[in-house]
Amino acid sequence: MKLVKSWSTFSTLALILFSVQVINPQSSIAGCRDYPESVTEACVAQNLAEEQARQIASAAEQAARQAAADQAAIDNANRDAANRAATQAADAALPADSCSRSSNRYLQSCIDAATERARLENEARNAADVAATQATDAALPVDDCKRSTNKLLQRCIDAATESARLANEAADLAEKAAVAEADSLLALDDCKRSTNRFLQRCIDVAVAKAKAENDAVQAAEAAAENAKAIEFAEEFCSKRVNRSSQSCKELAASKKAAEVLAPKPKPAAKTSTITCVKGKTVKKVTGSKPVCPAGFKKK
Repeated sequence: MKLVKSWSTFSTLALILFSVQVINPQSSIAGCRDYPESVTEACVAQNLAEEQARQIASAAEQAARQAAADQAAIDNANRDAANRAATQAADAALPADSCSRSSNRYLQSCIDAATERARLENEARNAADVAATQATDAALPVDDCKRSTNKLLQRCIDAATESARLANEAADLAEKAAVAEADSLLALDDCKRSTNRFLQRCIDVAVAKAKAENDAVQAAEAAAENAKAIEFAEEFCSKRVNRSSQSCKELAASKKAAEVLAPKPKPAAKTSTITCVKGKTVKKVTGSKPVCPAGFKKK
């Protein structure tokens, strides 16, 4: 039970420590591993937090693997003991000379009995197969190539070969007709046409499309994993009993540093509205520094 709890604890710790690098998506700066962005204060703080998280997570992962191995050893020992007990109980219910007892299975008399039983079962199956084949043959004409006695005759082999050739030719013709019909519905330069698929420009388009799709899938998966890690880490460290742990302290420090050093969005420009009049005409003008149009006066 303690080992199971340890495994759960170490798995939890690994998730929390790994989430340090993604706890604040706004603090992530593109190119923080590349110069010259890598030497900025924000990137230095981010890269340091990521490296610390990886080192701590690696140690936690090793501890978790050891805990899992210890638990697996206990489970295997328990399973072996249960199997032995079940075998002993089954043996106790059988006569001392029964070949079904685990202690008698390798006696020569029991081996001979099992071998003879297998031989008789095989002979029975073979006899049933022969009878079924003979019954099928009896329902066919003597010269029918479907009879088991005729399948290796040269004329039957030739007929089967020709039938297969004709079927293949028909399938090829149908496939070519379908491709030609599909091509006729497309523009001459369309890369979906069978005649254009191996053109270099079409290959380049297909490669670029596949790369974009893979990048989108990977980005979506990474975003989902990051969201789960962030949610789990924040929930774990929000509990009073976990706040004083070293991992949660480092998590809070890294989060604070990333938030402080992250690029701040520019504040939106303040706008105001004034009322302008010209005789009986009234207009409202909105902007950062609103000015009345020519001929109008500010009310």
